[in-house]
Amino acid sequence: MSEASPQLGGLDRVGIVVPIPEPQAAQLTAVRRASGDPYAEVPPHLTLLTGIPVSDWNAVVEHVAAVASRAEPFTVRFSGTDTFRPLTPVVFARVEAGGRECSELYAALQDGPLSAPSAFPFVPHVTLAQGVPNDVLDAVQLANAGQEWTLRADQISLYGDLGDENWTLRATFPLGAS
Repeated sequence: MSEASPQLGGLDRVGIVVPIPEPQAAQLTAVRRASGDPYAEVPPHLTLLTGIPVSDWNAVVEHVAAVASRAEPFTVRFSGTDTFRPLTPVVFARVEAGGRECSELYAALQDGPLSAPSAFPFVPHVTLAQGVPNDVLDAVQLANAGQEWTLRADQISLYGDLGDENWTLRATFPLGAS
């Protein structure tokens, strides 16, 4: 686990993800780049929480470490695609198995210092394209509809944004390491 930054101002935001390892990460990045996705350089991930305001990084790090230690590694199986349209212009790889474990992690992480109302229900997914025209989203969704792959979720990563949209990895926590 890497060291957490010292306590920072109240404008910071936290993001917690299950990272996607190689070679799948490179394949997902290639899909996003090919679509012209403006976020293609963001490392591929399965989002658990994002955009939660943080004022006490030490409390957040302790909380995320405790949640990770209580969770066991699990397998996520992705099959096909789906979209958040018309609410948001996103096409994603759909979670076929492992969604319950993702939802349990989400709920545990939202307890304590990361408790915040969400504008949308939690849907475990990996983004394939966002922020591109609808015809491009349609093409990405169709081209990846038959894709199936698995991910061994054995760690979660904590990212911080200091209000500049520059998400920085703060720490990684193995699951089940109590």
